Amino acid sequence: MKPHLMLVDDATDQVYLMQMLLKTIDPEIRTVSASTGDEALKILQDETKILPRVVLLDLKLAGKTGLEVLKELKKDPRLKRVPVCIFSNADLEADICEAYDLGANFYFKKPIGLIELKKFIEYFVGIWFRYASFCTR
Repeated sequence: MKPHLMLVDDATDQVYLMQMLLKTIDPEIRTVSASTGDEALKILQDETKILPRVVLLDLKLAGKTGLEVLKELKKDPRLKRVPVCIFSNADLEADICEAYDLGANFYFKKPIGLIELKKFIEYFVGIWFRYASFCTR
């Protein structure tokens, strides 16, 4: 089974752009996306679905925020080991600290511009899909 990434962001144009960049960097990586926190939780809590290798979760979502989603994921015995990377346009220390306190594996400010986004996606793929080790139980 090909590894996959879950993208959770209400900016559909951002998700589309990341998906296109991912295809050029590593066409083997599948993506699944959600535009709300509730939609992400519904997909992740569906026990018939294979869990993603990593979740890229926007901090500022309409409705349930990224931090609220993160908190629910880390309380769920089936989902607590799925790595979650938070990303945001803001880099407020309070948000960063809370994300790590809730179990985030990585927090980054969204890259600005296509060149920076492509560099970030290349780095992200290298870390999470080539070098990282995962607990599968």
